[in-house]
Amino acid sequence: VAGLEQSTLEKLCAEQAVDGEVCQIANLLFKRGFSCAGTKAAIEKLKESAEYHGAMQARLLKTSGGFHTELMQPAKTKLEAALKSLLPRMKPPTCDVYMNVTGQKIKAGTQPQELVTLLAEQLCSPVLWEPSVKVMINSGLTEFYEVGPMKQLKAMMKRIDQNAWSSTTSIEV
Repeated sequence: VAGLEQSTLEKLCAEQAVDGEVCQIANLLFKRGFSCAGTKAAIEKLKESAEYHGAMQARLLKTSGGFHTELMQPAKTKLEAALKSLLPRMKPPTCDVYMNVTGQKIKAGTQPQELVTLLAEQLCSPVLWEPSVKVMINSGLTEFYEVGPMKQLKAMMKRIDQNAWSSTTSIEV
C-alpha cells in the first residue's frame, strides 16, 4: 500500500481484523509505503478499503504466509526454542547489528540472549525498514549494497534518503 499515512492504514487494518481475521502492517518500507499481511479475506478487503481511502497503489502480493503478524506465533515459539538451545555455542557479535524489529542498533559485544529474543520477536512484528535505514545513516554508514536478482531495496532507498540511494549498489546474482 502506497500513499496513505500510517495511522490511516492502521485504522483500515483494524477494521478488517474482525471475526478471527488478521490484518496488520507487516513492513514500514518508506514514508507512506507499507506492506500488510494477514488472512486472505482480510487482506483482500484491505486492498479495496485502501483504494477507496485514496491509496496511490494497493495490490495483492504473492506470498506464502502471514509473515510479521500474529499468525506466525507458532513459528516464533519454535524458533525461539531452537535459538535458545544454541545459546551455549553463540558468541556476541563483533560488529554493530541493526535490528528490523526495533529499528535500532545493537552494539558489538551485545550478549546473544538479547539477539535471540529480538530474532524471535521479528517473526510476529513489523519490519521497521525505513527507521532501521535512518538509524544506519545517522550512525555514519554511507555505503549500502543489495545482493539479489531485483533492485527493490535500492528503489526503497530512493524514497528514504537521496544520498543513501546514490550510494547504494545493487549486485545481481
